[in-house]
Amino acid sequence: MSAEPLHAVIIGGGVTGLAAAFRLQQGLADQGVMPRLALLESAPRLGGKIRTTTRDGFLIEHGPDSFVASKPAAGQLVRDLGLADDLVRSHTGQAFIARGDRLYPIPAGTMMGIPVRLGPLLRSPLLSPAGKLRVVRDLFAHGPDLAGDQPAGAFFRRRLGNEVVDRLIEPLLSGIYAGDVNHYSLQALFPQIDRASRNGRSLIRAMGTLYGHAKPAPAGNQNRGPFLTFRTGLQALTARLEERLAMCTVLRNSTASAIRKQDGHYRVELADGRSLDAHAIILALPDAAATSLLPVAGSAIPPVATLPPTSVANVVMAFPHGITGTSLDGTGFVVPRGTGHAITACTWSHLKWPHVAPRGAALLRSYIGGAHDAQLVDAPDEAIVDAVMADLRRITQLRETPAFCHVTRWKHAMPQYAVGHLDRLEQTRKAMAAALPGVFLAGASYGGVGLPDCIRQGEQAAHALVDHLTQRNLLNTPETLHVD
Repeated sequence: MSAEPLHAVIIGGGVTGLAAAFRLQQGLADQGVMPRLALLESAPRLGGKIRTTTRDGFLIEHGPDSFVASKPAAGQLVRDLGLADDLVRSHTGQAFIARGDRLYPIPAGTMMGIPVRLGPLLRSPLLSPAGKLRVVRDLFAHGPDLAGDQPAGAFFRRRLGNEVVDRLIEPLLSGIYAGDVNHYSLQALFPQIDRASRNGRSLIRAMGTLYGHAKPAPAGNQNRGPFLTFRTGLQALTARLEERLAMCTVLRNSTASAIRKQDGHYRVELADGRSLDAHAIILALPDAAATSLLPVAGSAIPPVATLPPTSVANVVMAFPHGITGTSLDGTGFVVPRGTGHAITACTWSHLKWPHVAPRGAALLRSYIGGAHDAQLVDAPDEAIVDAVMADLRRITQLRETPAFCHVTRWKHAMPQYAVGHLDRLEQTRKAMAAALPGVFLAGASYGGVGLPDCIRQGEQAAHALVDHLTQRNLLNTPETLHVD
């Protein structure tokens, strides 16, 4: 290894680790320092869950297909990488919820199923008269809220009733987090709602104050959806990040096995017997993987996760000649649990993103698994495709057979933010700062599962790491990388 430890090692080559490495390289170079960085990735490729392929004119996303435009971290990174001109905005349209074998429009004026405006919800056939009356009660009477964090499901049930939770909020949240709404941390998932609920006001009125701007798009902007991707697929982002890591040594197929304190710095041991010395480390890994690397001193560090991550799979189906059946004037639908359906959601990708399929063709992207049906993820591809097709035939009256299908499994990939998540995260970071100064956590296990949140966490870890090196006067040595 080098006579002087590296400035930093980033462990994990998903979008969090790539963003961290890019910003670290930038931050050190801006201070006139030649960066000495290494990025470790156990897989043969970088990008983590982001993977785009093409086949017969179809653009296939095996992981996430976009990022939300309203969160600034991703947009700023895209601009800094010179990719802004390649962005494509989603086409908007009606989204649906399956009830039985029929699709019902998600009521306008709701945010993740939570009413912002009451009128559209009261006109929706998704709720019974008793369910609607229960929602209206929120305007007039509700008890005081619990102190501290609480389960999101219990909070919304107490405020709005069971029907709106089971038929609207739960399927929409599960489409993002693949978990159980009754276990989600309200403070972690809905911090603004948690704060607004403390003043004793109606939740619906508080939502109107927070999100009342979320009204139908003005004429001429109906096709401007809330999501962004790239013309060539989301992998364009991670590929460009990889290209820009000219001053960072990237080690693929390199699995970290342990982190040990070593004479005032850290030694990262690799599974193949090699090692790297570094002044600081960013762990851009799932919580369980990060915890497994910590040295004995880390035994006093409390865990962040108290629920195991869930497993999911997405199933992409290509129809070169299009599809018939239910009128597909929209972007897709979600499915409440307990309905007997295998799929949890389906996106009509060719309508949401017209560039992903040839003209006249159709591309469907369905999802299975999650907290309530993880066993299906382990079934053979054929069984998964058959289950998805059976559901699509029942719900949308689909008659065509796909020309090809791709099943992508993400095992134990969806972190679950249980009640008390933010308090545990704060305790963990304080304990690490004391026991392992210069070791930073970042990624979906901690501060948000979407791409902008992961990018933001990687960048925050990079800034904190540069501050750590600066405060300890560790930015003045010129040696380059050498791996034992």
